[in-house]
Amino acid sequence: MSTSTREKIIQLGDDLLRKRGFNAFSYADISKPLHIKNAAVHYHFPSKQDLAVAIAQWHKDIFGRFSLKMANKEPKDRLKTFLNFYHSIHLSEKVDIIGAFATDWHSLEPKVQTEVQEFTELVINWLSELIQEGLDLGQFRTTQNARTTALRILSSIFASTQLVRITSDHDFTRVKNSILEELNN
Repeated sequence: MSTSTREKIIQLGDDLLRKRGFNAFSYADISKPLHIKNAAVHYHFPSKQDLAVAIAQWHKDIFGRFSLKMANKEPKDRLKTFLNFYHSIHLSEKVDIIGAFATDWHSLEPKVQTEVQEFTELVINWLSELIQEGLDLGQFRTTQNARTTALRILSSIFASTQLVRITSDHDFTRVKNSILEELNN
């Protein structure tokens, strides 16, 4: 199945957002590599804020498919897969989408902020439920409630995808492994 121009714009916009930041790219940065005119980008997304909404919605869709695919796995295996996914983000020299939007939060219109908040809550709730299930099955241990544990995991992972741009690549692996060790002890 071929990718539509609209999908290509979303994918490239996502890549630029997560490598440079929302305010550090323009439609010219999208139109040139796709060999289309700026007007074609504006046709699909009249404003950059509209593109940001589409990117956030795209991530909600991807995460929805991911969570369905993981539904029948053990909590510890879902957590490992989730952390490995973020490890792959780090290896691609990008930051996570939530962190990318958070960096430019005050320049985003309310419609973008709403989509990002919905996506963020989707991830937090999924991870909270995963942690609770792991606790109920005796696969995880923590002194915090499931949501607090999920927030600490996400904070660590999101910060790590940015921090390792400055420090060693191995630091992400250290953080990932410490999360797994802490929950499994």
